[in-house]
This record gives sequence, structure tokens and C-alpha cells, in this order.
Amino acid sequence: MILKHLFISHKYSILLTYFLTILGILFNLLYPFIIGVTINELLQKRYESLILLICIWLAYDITEVARKIYDTRTFTNVYSHLVTLVVLEQNKQGVPNSQIIARSALTREFVDFFERDIPQILRSLFDFFGALVMLFIYDIQMGFYSLALLIPIIFINYVYVGKSIKLNQKLNDHLEDEVEILTACKGETVYQHYLFISKLRIYLSNAEAANYGFMELLSLVFAVAILLRATQLPGVKAGDLYAIISYLWNYWQSLSNVPILVQQFSRLKDIGDRVKLQTSEIYIDKNVL
Repeated sequence: MILKHLFISHKYSILLTYFLTILGILFNLLYPFIIGVTINELLQKRYESLILLICIWLAYDITEVARKIYDTRTFTNVYSHLVTLVVLEQNKQGVPNSQIIARSALTREFVDFFERDIPQILRSLFDFFGALVMLFIYDIQMGFYSLALLIPIIFINYVYVGKSIKLNQKLNDHLEDEVEILTACKGETVYQHYLFISKLRIYLSNAEAANYGFMELLSLVFAVAILLRATQLPGVKAGDLYAIISYLWNYWQSLSNVPILVQQFSRLKDIGDRVKLQTSEIYIDKNVL
């Protein structure tokens, strides 16, 4: 719920950043097709598509510069409001100071979700559907190869979700006790605390690595199948092959982001269960400050 209320409280500024993000994504989706056409035309000593490519490239650069400048201003302000409300609300609920300190630090992850993860989700969705549509346009069989790839990926990440949630719960339990442990300053306790945290981070890393390994094996099979099919298409040109390979890469990149996003969603779910804010407090945040 905290994500929903945080978004509503700052919806206009956040939506503007997402508009700029989507605009940049759309320009980026055009690149493989336009470059492919440009390659084919340049081989025939024609230059019309080269002018269009330059215009799209400049438009993309301008959009990205504007987005980066506005993003920093927007999400720095969002974090300042949110962390203040978290500290005040947790204090009102009688939460120990050590946990308030830990939770105020963890709160940054909610802002990171809006600033970093949602744009990544948008890019992944546009890359996924955009690349899938283009692969179907170039060849129906390549499109069905792409759809078949989803079956093992869904299964692998379903298993990964369960492990990630449990490990993140244990990790955040110990991070909340960190200030109290460090204040007591007992050598053995401090050592055991950091040793356990290290083990949990290793377990999380191992789970992510295993997921990554399985995904990469799938990507190898997928890439080989697409390349073999693409090179056998009747009348295929050099520019077409470039575009197909680029959309192949975009499609796979959108899927390879899934483990990272699963990990972040797991962390946010657990943090959200710990950090409770009253809805009314979220809506009047600008008046509180």
C-alpha cells in the first residue's frame, strides 16, 4: 500500500518522468528497424534513411538528457518527504529508535523502486512486446520460437521468487537489530551478526547466480535457433539480419531483467510489511514538512 500512496502523493511529477522515459524507449525501439533500412539503402548508394536516423538519434539524446535532469530533482524531493513521514510515524507507534534508524534507511528502496525499477519495468515491457511483434513481422516461425521461450523462464523464476522472499525476510530481520547490536558493542555478538548477514547475502547471490545460469543456457538455445532461421529466410538482406539480431537481443534483455526485478519486489514486500504509514499522513506530507 505504501507504494500506491506514495505514487498518488507525487503523481504529476512522477508521471512526467515516466512520460519522458517512455518517449525515450519508443525512440530506442525504432533504432534496429531504421538502422536496418539505412544499411540496405546505403548499400544501394541511397541516403534518405540516414537523415531520418540522425533525426531520431538527436531526439532520443535530447529526451534522455531532460529525463535525467528532471528525475534527480523529482525523486530527491520524494525521498525527503517520505523518510520524514516514516520517522515521525514510527516514533508515534512507539517503535524503538534502533529500528526507526534501520527502517528510515530501508525506506530509500521505495523511492529507488519508482526512480530505477519502474523505468526498468517499462523498458522491459516495451522491449519484450516491441521485439516480439517485430520478430513475428520478419518471420512467424521466429515469433513462435520467442513465445516458446517463456515457458521455462516462468517456471525458473517461480522457484526463484519463493527463495528470494524467505531470504530477504531473514536479512531485514537482522538489519533492523543492527543498531542495537552495535551499541552493545560485544565482540562475539557483532561478529556473529555480520557473519550471519554475510551468509544470507551469499545465499541470495547464489540463488540469483543459479537463476542467471539457467537463463543464459536458454538464451544460447534461443539465439542459435533464431540465427539459423534468420539466415535461411528467402531474400534476406544485411540490414534485415542486423535488425533481427538487434530485436533478438532486446527481447532477451527484457527477459534477463526478470531475476533482478523479482529480487527487488521481494525486498519491497518485506520492507512494506515493516514500515506502516497512515494513509492520511501520506496525503498531507507537503503540509507536514
